Amino acid sequence: MAFNWDFKLVSFSTMIFLLLFISSSSHAYKFNVGGRQGWVLNPNETYNHWAERNRFQVNDTLVFKYKKGNDSVLVVDKKDYYSCNMNNPIEKFFDGDTEFKFDRSGPFFFVSGVPGHCSDGQKLNVVVLAIRNKNTVMPPELSPGYDSPPEVSPSALNSPSSSSSSSSLSVCCSFFFGLMGVGWLLGSLNS
Repeated sequence: MAFNWDFKLVSFSTMIFLLLFISSSSHAYKFNVGGRQGWVLNPNETYNHWAERNRFQVNDTLVFKYKKGNDSVLVVDKKDYYSCNMNNPIEKFFDGDTEFKFDRSGPFFFVSGVPGHCSDGQKLNVVVLAIRNKNTVMPPELSPGYDSPPEVSPSALNSPSSSSSSSSLSVCCSFFFGLMGVGWLLGSLNS
């Protein structure tokens, strides 16, 4: 009878472990630009400050909410971002519910398409983190082309929206082995 109970516990533990592992694998997130206010002129918090509080990764999506017909979102290059030039956008969005998915790491620049809004602060600079390859990590001083460590905002490191597969995996493994240990202990007591 003890063997049957131990087998059920191990089966249950394995099932929980697999479900947690699958659900904790690297997820893409959707970020509502500007929070509840959305993409507006004169937000309570600057868009760049909002971006500094978040951590963006490849495949994450920015959601721009604004009134269709009254505003737009333009993806521009760095030069046009700083000069608020709207004449050469990389992409234009006018739908009022724009979703922009990050397809690479690096900087992305967004401005409002309404004249004057960009210079009044309705613009956003987002830096998407590089994809880390766990098999080829080199200390910075040994990496080719190393100049200085990248600047990362302390708030970006503590972002509530950040996700770490390795820490989730650690939690799952701890949970799994904890249940295995309880099963072994109870099985030992029943013998």
